[in-house]
This record gives sequence, structure tokens and C-alpha cells, in this order.
Amino acid sequence: MLVIKIILITIHVVVSLVLIVAILLQSSKGGGLAATFGGQATALFTPRSAASALSTITKYLAAVFLILSFVLSLMAAGGSGNVSVTQKVIEQSPLPAVEDLNLGGEVETSPEAPAPAGQESAPVDLMEK
Repeated sequence: MLVIKIILITIHVVVSLVLIVAILLQSSKGGGLAATFGGQATALFTPRSAASALSTITKYLAAVFLILSFVLSLMAAGGSGNVSVTQKVIEQSPLPAVEDLNLGGEVETSPEAPAPAGQESAPVDLMEK
């Protein structure tokens, strides 16, 4: 499963980079990067056929990109079921149950812990300079 995930991520990165290049090469109203590379007509591609070829390539690359994104997101979920992240945190937290909390009027007080040996347990005034 890990090998498949690595292969799909590699293909996803390559498709992303080729998609970026294909989008940047398309001519826009300002000429785009296609004009930078000498957007003159050649024997193989006329300006119109080059534009339609780039447009077709971009469509297919975008479809592959979306499908790979969806598949990789499903693989990342990895059968986590319908449990939300908040529910996972609540289940893993060491918080006491609501029934164990003392929400009534009586407050249980615990005896003060004895001071360590050699120290007095006098209160300290932090506001005093």
C-alpha cells in the first residue's frame, strides 16, 4: 500500500508541474509565455492548432490532477470511519467523566500539603516590594 501511495504522489507531482507549464504556455490577451518562445507558425503547429492542442492537454491534465487528488485523499483517510477529529481527542484525553465532577454546592477540601523540611509554610505576599 505504501508503494502505491508513493507512486501516486510522484505521478501527482509530475502532473502538477506539467499542468503549470501547460497553463503558462497558453496565450492570453497579452500573449502569455507562448509569445516569449516565438509563437510563430511552424509546419507542425499553426497558432490555432497549437492553442487547441494546449487547451486539450490542459483539460486532460486537469482531469488527471483532480482524480489523483481525490484518490490520494481517500487513501490518506485510511479507513478512519465516521469518527471526527474532535471525537478522537475526547476519547484519548484523560479528562474525568461528567458524573465524576463535583458540580453541586459542596466543595471537598483537601488538607494542605506539609511544607518541605527546612521551610516555613508562611504565606508569601507577591505584591510587596
